Amino acid sequence: PKIPEWEQVLSVGAVCQNMLLAASALGFGAQWLTEWYSFDDDVNSVLGLREGERMAGYLYFGSMAEKPGERARPSLEERVSRWG
Repeated sequence: PKIPEWEQVLSVGAVCQNMLLAASALGFGAQWLTEWYSFDDDVNSVLGLREGERMAGYLYFGSMAEKPGERARPSLEERVSRWG
């Protein structure tokens, strides 16, 4: 192909992330999952994937019954260190 595979993979990730951000900005709930069926040959065949093509995952969109609570996150000091 004209575009290297690595750039195609990065582009798919960027598209998925942007769709999730857009859904959130519009007030929708959204989630990106890579479940077992992303790797199932029968599922991929039904979806029209050809030999050598892969599924990046599935994006789920919908209205939220309630806004999810904030989850516990590590402190910045636990995750970041100075280098050099």
